[in-house]
Amino acid sequence: MSSTWLTKAVLQFERVLWLVSIGMLFVLGYFWGVLEFGMSHPVSLMTSLEALSGFEFSGRSVHQLPGGIWAHISEGEVGYIFTRTELLFISIVTFFCQIALAIIMVLSLIALRDKSYRLYAGVALYASGLLMVSPLYSLYESGVLPWWELVRVAGALLCVRWAAKSLPVPQTHSQALIVYASQTGSAKYLAQRLHDTAHALMDIACVSTLTEQTLKRYQRVFFVVSTYGQGEAPDSARRFVNTLQGANSAASQTQFSVLALGDRTYQTFCAFGHYLSELLEQKGYQRAIPTTEIDRMDPQGVAHWWQQVGELLGIHTAPELFEYDDYTVMANECLNPEQTHRLAHRVTLFCANARYEAGDLLAVQPEQKDEHERLYSIASYQDNTIELLVRQHIRADGTIGLASGMLSQLTPGDRVLASVREHTTFHPKANVPWIMIGAGTGLAPFISFLKKRQAEQDSAPCWLFFGEQYVEHDAYFAKDLTAFQDQGILTRLDRAWSRSDGVYVPDLLQQSHKAIRQWVAEQGAHVYVCGSREGFGESVLATLQDILPEPQWQSQLHTDLY
Repeated sequence: MSSTWLTKAVLQFERVLWLVSIGMLFVLGYFWGVLEFGMSHPVSLMTSLEALSGFEFSGRSVHQLPGGIWAHISEGEVGYIFTRTELLFISIVTFFCQIALAIIMVLSLIALRDKSYRLYAGVALYASGLLMVSPLYSLYESGVLPWWELVRVAGALLCVRWAAKSLPVPQTHSQALIVYASQTGSAKYLAQRLHDTAHALMDIACVSTLTEQTLKRYQRVFFVVSTYGQGEAPDSARRFVNTLQGANSAASQTQFSVLALGDRTYQTFCAFGHYLSELLEQKGYQRAIPTTEIDRMDPQGVAHWWQQVGELLGIHTAPELFEYDDYTVMANECLNPEQTHRLAHRVTLFCANARYEAGDLLAVQPEQKDEHERLYSIASYQDNTIELLVRQHIRADGTIGLASGMLSQLTPGDRVLASVREHTTFHPKANVPWIMIGAGTGLAPFISFLKKRQAEQDSAPCWLFFGEQYVEHDAYFAKDLTAFQDQGILTRLDRAWSRSDGVYVPDLLQQSHKAIRQWVAEQGAHVYVCGSREGFGESVLATLQDILPEPQWQSQLHTDLY
């Protein structure tokens, strides 16, 4: 079909017919309900029924009385009386339903010229015609049998659903699709920036919405994917991967390429990107560009991959990959000055454009412009102001990490380039209990969670497990947590001090395993874990796997491990 607008319109036939059917069922149900159960107003009839115009609805007589009033008449008496407002509303609904059906019929006649769409267009024409001749549209002139109308609507929808299976690959305006699979928001952000450069030639979608049928609608599909944990797929990609694994292998004209994001310091660097690439090739998709590894959002590597994409699609514009806002430092407080080898700083930044949700991250650009950005959990919940909990990182050779060193040495008035990264997989669910588990600077997002509870006056219970080394040095945000407890926002607080008491977070979880299971299984609590994956994260997840039932493990556990 040569006309893009007509193709897109044809693909909406089924959706429009559903809307029309809903309108028809509403009218049908309304008349049926008021005639069956509506309040009666018995009034003696002063004229014969033969002198009145009317119609039958499921064996009940509705006639027009003098003055233009319609009413249910039974055994010579006036029953339910329809108001003018009721009839006007019914007329508006049926009018728009008829207009929609007429449009479908006209477009179907045009689409019949294309043999690829002929079956679908013919069935859509039949279905819309079947609905168009319903007596609901000539209600005042004919009778209505409700059960037959239900059969009419169901038959029309089933016919169109069956015919939809014959639809060929739609020739959309965008012949390419860029798909992101993101755990911390980086892959999504990057895909959106690339899409902004080529939006006229490319659609964009989250992998969670992707189906094999959607994949085959495009000539080329470009994946931007991160690797999570020990080479695992991001949460949003698991359903698609499971579907693809179970699909039959068959030759496909769809070409693909994978941009794999990762951190070279991990042994499983870009593992999921490579796995996805191999899986797609096994299922018959054609590799257009070799899988490209990107270390910590390296802009040069991304630009090189995008140049190859541009050659395939005819795109000659270089993308502006990373856009940062100018943040002003408002405060910088060292929370554990005695811990000189592992200082933790509470850094407060201001930016008039800062908008974020609890659980989101802040990407900070180090002073050395050729260095990769670093991501930090946000520990606040207030527009324009962002608080971070920053650990000053000391490398094995004794030097200080670039981003953490820069942030820990800031003074009020200094400027920082940064950008909010949406972290949807770690956004807290509203109106349910939370069990928050963090260690070290992994406490940061939970401060944001609790401030969100405070701002929204959400009364659902909250339970925080927090672990650090020394009770006398590392009690971060102690005053804030006490205030949350006093206000009833933080229901329960359990802390593990590994050096002071020899207690670790998994020990606390094991001690409270019955209560945790009860919160999750019976109260619907969601569990959030944030902190270092190595050591803390691995042991916490192993403990939770023994505590949580399998269904809740899959749906109510959220992690942000680094």
